[in-house]
Amino acid sequence: MAKKKSGTSRRAQRKAASKEAMRQTKKQVALGRKEARQRRIIMLSVAALVAVILIIIAVAVVQELIIKPSQPVAKVNGMAIPVKDFQNLLTYKRYNLHLTARNLQDTISQMAPTQQGSDFLTSFYQQQLSQVQTDLTLAAENALEELIEDQLIAEKAQEMGITVTAAEIQNAIFPPPPEAITDTAEVPTPIPQEELEKRYDDLLSTLGMSDEDFREIVRRGLLREKLQEELAKQVPTTGLVARVQIIQTNSEEEAQAAQARIEGGEDFAIVAQEVSSDTLTAGEGGDLGWVTPDQVSVRYGPEVEDAVFSAEIGQLTLVESGGKYYLIQVLERDENGPLPEDALTMAQNSALANWLAERKNAPDVTIERFLQPDQVPPDPFLTPTAP
Repeated sequence: MAKKKSGTSRRAQRKAASKEAMRQTKKQVALGRKEARQRRIIMLSVAALVAVILIIIAVAVVQELIIKPSQPVAKVNGMAIPVKDFQNLLTYKRYNLHLTARNLQDTISQMAPTQQGSDFLTSFYQQQLSQVQTDLTLAAENALEELIEDQLIAEKAQEMGITVTAAEIQNAIFPPPPEAITDTAEVPTPIPQEELEKRYDDLLSTLGMSDEDFREIVRRGLLREKLQEELAKQVPTTGLVARVQIIQTNSEEEAQAAQARIEGGEDFAIVAQEVSSDTLTAGEGGDLGWVTPDQVSVRYGPEVEDAVFSAEIGQLTLVESGGKYYLIQVLERDENGPLPEDALTMAQNSALANWLAERKNAPDVTIERFLQPDQVPPDPFLTPTAP
C-alpha cells in the first residue's frame, strides 16, 4: 500500500512539473514573439529612416544637377533662358573684365612720373580702371540683360534670315593668318595651330567651360554683330537738318550786346570770334555747319534745338539754356537734307542699341526676370585679400 501511494505521488510531481514546463514554454514563446515584433518594428523604422535619407539625398541631387540647371533666369516671349547660359556668360564677362583691369593696372604702374603728359594719362587710365571695377560689380545684371537682348536678336535675325555658320565660329576662335596687303609688305609670323589650340584649351580650363558652351557665346556675339550691320544699312541717310551760326555767352547782357552789334551791321562771324565762349564754333566764326536736332540738343540743350528748328531763316534769336545764353541765326534748313557724316555714323553705330531699346518696350514683347541670388556663382577670378 505504501509503494502504491509513493508511485502516485511521483506521478503527481511529474504531472505538475510538466504543467510548469508548459507554462514556462508558453511564456518564453510569447516573450520571443514580442521580441521578434520589436525587432521587426526597429528594422522597419531603420529601413524607413534610411529610405527617407536616401530620398532627401536623391531630391537634393536632382535639385542641384537637374532642376536648378534647367531653371530659367528669365523668359522672353515665353522662351526660357537657362541658368547655365547665364552662368557661362557671367564667367566669361568677369574673366575679360579682370584681364582688362590687370592690363590697366600694369600700364599705370609702368608710367614714369617724368614722362610728358603722365599725369593726364594716369588720370585717364585710372578712370577706365574705375569703370571696369564698376562693371564687375554689375556683371551679373549686365549678363542677364545681354541674354535677354540676345533672345530678341535671335527673333529678329530669324525674321531677316540672318544666320551664323560653324565655319564663322571657327574663324572667330582661330582667325586665319593675315595676308600681305602688297607683295613687299611684311607678314607677321603666324602662331602655329598647335599653340593656338593649346591656348584655347587653357582658356576653356580657366573658364571651367566646355568647347560647346564657349562656341555658343561666340555664336551669339557674331549674330549680334551681323544684325547691327544689317540695321545700320537701314538707317536713313537724309532727314531734318539746319545750317546754323551760334554765339554762346555767360550772361544775357553779353548776348544782347552781341545782338546789338550784329543788328548794327557788324559781321556775325567777327562778333562770334570776339565774344563767343563756345570752343567748338568760336574759331569758325560761330559756324556750326549742318546739324540735326539730336546734335543740337545733346550739345546745347532742347531750348536751343527748339529755336534752331522753329526760327525764321536769317532771324537773330536769343535763348537761354543750361545757364548759358545763345544768339542763334539759322542760315538754311532742309526737311530732307543729307545727314552730316558724323551724325550718320553715330546713328549707324547705335542702330542696334536703339532698336533694342525700342523693342524691349514694345507691347508685343513680354520679358520676365527670375534671377535669384543663389543662381549667381562667386567670382572665380577674384584675388583673395590678405587678412
